[in-house]
Amino acid sequence: MKLSQRYSQSLINQINVTNLVDVMLSLLIIFIIVAPVIQQGINVRLPAASAQKISVTKSIIVSISARGNYYLDNRHYQFPQLTERLQEISKKNPEVSIIVKADKDVTYAKVIKVLDAAREAGILKVGLATRKE
Repeated sequence: MKLSQRYSQSLINQINVTNLVDVMLSLLIIFIIVAPVIQQGINVRLPAASAQKISVTKSIIVSISARGNYYLDNRHYQFPQLTERLQEISKKNPEVSIIVKADKDVTYAKVIKVLDAAREAGILKVGLATRKE
């Protein structure tokens, strides 16, 4: 009789997923922590670009000095004024292009700010000035 009482309890026929959820969350946390480290650890050597001449008839030149000053056609502007001036130029001539001449010591962020300002102004043709070595 004792044997039949032991088996008289109902059997659990469901899978306990709590442990699976714990393992999956642990793996997710590990991947979230490790993924940025893997991406930052890659050394990248950028390729050299061949210089091509472009027509400057409809181009405006934005220069960024080593001190981070912005110049549009050799005239000094603060960044908000430069953005407004780019919008005015774009409204007058929608086909205008821009050439960005930045000093080699200028931070990348300043160049990106100029590119973003040009894009917001509607200037889609952009060139970056380089020199021959």
